[in-house]
Amino acid sequence: MTQELQPLVRDFAGCALPDQPADPYEALLMRFKQDALPVTVLWELTHKCNLDCIMCYNVSLAQPELSTAECFDVLDQLAEAGTLYLSLTGGEILSRRDFFEIAERARTLGFALSLKTNGTLITPEKADRIAALSPLRVDISLLGATDKTFDAIAGSKDTLRRVVRGVKLLQERGVRVKLFSLMMDLNLAEREQMIELVAELGVDYEQAFKISTADDGSSKATEHQLDREQITDLIGQDQMAFDLRTVTPATRTCSVSLSSCLISPYGDVLPCIELRIPGGNIRQRRFIDIWNNGGIFKQLRSRHTMKNLPECHVCPINRYCEGRCSGLAWKEHGDLYGGHSLACSQAQARFAQIHPNQMIPETPLQARLRRGEITLVEPTNGQPIVLVDSFVAEPRPQMSLVA
Repeated sequence: MTQELQPLVRDFAGCALPDQPADPYEALLMRFKQDALPVTVLWELTHKCNLDCIMCYNVSLAQPELSTAECFDVLDQLAEAGTLYLSLTGGEILSRRDFFEIAERARTLGFALSLKTNGTLITPEKADRIAALSPLRVDISLLGATDKTFDAIAGSKDTLRRVVRGVKLLQERGVRVKLFSLMMDLNLAEREQMIELVAELGVDYEQAFKISTADDGSSKATEHQLDREQITDLIGQDQMAFDLRTVTPATRTCSVSLSSCLISPYGDVLPCIELRIPGGNIRQRRFIDIWNNGGIFKQLRSRHTMKNLPECHVCPINRYCEGRCSGLAWKEHGDLYGGHSLACSQAQARFAQIHPNQMIPETPLQARLRRGEITLVEPTNGQPIVLVDSFVAEPRPQMSLVA
C-alpha cells in the first residue's frame, strides 16, 4: 500500500531548536535539552563505503574502527546513560560484516532505531533483516533522477536503479523509508523529476542544500553549492511558510550539546556531525563522563547563546536565520562563535521571500569578509585535521585548522 506523501521539506534538518514546543512530546524533548540528557545519538559505524560521493565529508583515519565487542560495550554505555534514539550511519552501514549483530543488539537493549544507508547494497535477505529490526525509519539519498547525474555524483554505476530497488524491497516489507536529496548545481535541473519519482514511490522526502566541508578541510563539492539566488528561487517555488524567529541574548541557534551527539567509527564522541571536536574517546573514558565533562560539550552548553555570537547578535536579519552552524563556522574560518556564509545566504533568501521588493541587507560576516578582516581556513591537502583533546574556554576568532 502506497504511503501518503509528506510535505516537501528543505531545511537544516536536526539542527533547529524550536522557541515554543507545539505539543506535549515537543515539550518533553525540550525538557531533555534543558536537563542536558543524551537522548539522541548518531553513530557512524564505519567510514567505509561502496560509493564515492562527491559531497562526502568522511575522512578515513589510519587507525582501527571499533570492533564488534567494543560496539557492544558502547551500546551498553548508551543504554546506561539514558539514550532513547539511536541512528546508525556510515560510510555505508551495510559494508560492516557485523552490522546486523550490532543493530540487533541495539534493538535488544530497547533503542528506538533509525538507519542511514545509500540503499545500493540492499538485497531481499538484507531487507528481511532490516524489517525484523522494526526501525523507525530508513533514510536513503536520492542524488539525481537520471542515471547520468546520479552516477556522476555518487562515483558509481547503475546507482539510481539500485537505490530504487532497495527502496522498493523495504517498502514491500512495511519499512518506512525517507529519501533525502542534497541539491547542488549538478542536480538542480532534475529537481522536479526527483519530486515526481518520490511521489511515484510514495515515500517521505526532504531536500536540503548544505554542502559540508570534509573533515580534512578539503572539499570536492563546495564549488557546487547553490548560490543565494538559487536558494531564493527554491524557497519561492516551494512557497513554504516561514515564521520570524524571536531573538534574545539567550537564544540558541541550534541545539548542539544539549540532547544529542555523534560517535565516530574510532570512538571519538563529538558534539555533532559538523563539529568534529571530540570531548573524549570512548576507548579511554566512559561515554557519560565525556558527555557530562568533555570540554567542548561543557563550553557549548554554557556559551552557545546569541549574546556570545557577536556577529549574529547584531545581524540585521538574524530573525530570518535558520541554519547557523558552529561546525560550518569552525570549518570556514576557525571561529565557533562566528557566522558562516551559507547561513547568511539562507537568511537573505528568507528575507527576499518575505520582502521581495526590498534591498537585501549585508550581514556582519559578509562585511568582514569583504573588508578582508577574516582569514578563511585553507584546505589541508587531504590530511585529516588534528582534533583537539581539550578546548579553550574562550573563542579564538582567527584560528586556523592544523593539519
